[in-house]
Amino acid sequence: MNRRLLLLMWIFGHLGNLQAQTPDTEPLLLNTYNQIIAYFPDIHVAGQYVELRRALEGHPFYGTNKMENGMVMISGYPFDGIPLQYDIWDDLLISFSPIFMQKMILNHLKIEKFQLHNGDTFVRKNENPGYYYHNNGFYREVVKGDIGLYCKHAKEKKQESSTIELRRYYNEIQKFFFEIDGKLVPAPRKKKVFELLHLPKKEAKQLLKSKGHKFKKHKEDYLKTLVLLANEKKNGYE
Repeated sequence: MNRRLLLLMWIFGHLGNLQAQTPDTEPLLLNTYNQIIAYFPDIHVAGQYVELRRALEGHPFYGTNKMENGMVMISGYPFDGIPLQYDIWDDLLISFSPIFMQKMILNHLKIEKFQLHNGDTFVRKNENPGYYYHNNGFYREVVKGDIGLYCKHAKEKKQESSTIELRRYYNEIQKFFFEIDGKLVPAPRKKKVFELLHLPKKEAKQLLKSKGHKFKKHKEDYLKTLVLLANEKKNGYE
């Protein structure tokens, strides 16, 4: 145990100088770092992950409740093939330690970005004042540009009662945000979106109509189309 700790202390003591490594030593250090992330995630974690039994139907995870390989970006370096699972109830990114044979919580402060097996990419935003579900700050990246579009996924307890039984289950909620001048701005009601993005309403509506996007039925596609148009205009491609 002492030998392992000394090795890990040496490796992570040199990670701050990663940018200064020579072309010969950098791949070796990166490879070692990749192995440490996979096999000793406790170095980067807030502790062991234990899924609480909340007596709710479903699960607290984003998408599937299976852990699958993905990518984690730390200090600008992507590390692929990392087992990942995203708990959106508590906003926790989880990995698995084959050494300790248990799920471990990755330290959100060290994570810049992660990509799940299905290709969905999440980035960490430092703050979103007033938003209850901000938690650790992971938002799904929909559009990256001068104006960004991000979605916050969370789960809450929902219950429905009838004369026969009381049903309790996980209910997923989604909230979209524009990123304007480095700040997250909640996507407003339909009538206010064009004004916020400084888009000519007639042109924007014609584009949306041609794509068949409806605000309520296809909210993500609707907002994505408008953000892409706003970025084109902002960059002079009118």
